[in-house]
Amino acid sequence: MTLVDKLNNEVQFSHNEHRKQYEISYAAEDKAAGFTAYVDNEGGRIFYHTVVGEEYGGRGLASILVKAALEDTHTAGLTIIPLCPFVKGYLEKHPMEGVRPGTREDIEIIKNL
Repeated sequence: MTLVDKLNNEVQFSHNEHRKQYEISYAAEDKAAGFTAYVDNEGGRIFYHTVVGEEYGGRGLASILVKAALEDTHTAGLTIIPLCPFVKGYLEKHPMEGVRPGTREDIEIIKNL
């Protein structure tokens, strides 16, 4: 499946397991345009931070990135735990199965990173 931004430019989605984040980039660039970070805990993937560079604003990259990351997490059989405000907002507009609200324990895990 080819992913394109709002300007019809092709983007690449990847899972950087070493850095524990999903990334989105343009083929012609050597750096990620944005990422959504997570930590895995007891069968769940806690999403806690999503960033897209200011120079890429308005292109829909955060939504493309989060959608693909959530689909990958769901396919992997992990529970989605949205602590990141952007991920929470995305899921409010696009509900899916396999999601649970964050707990105090999840927040403590993130604080200790």
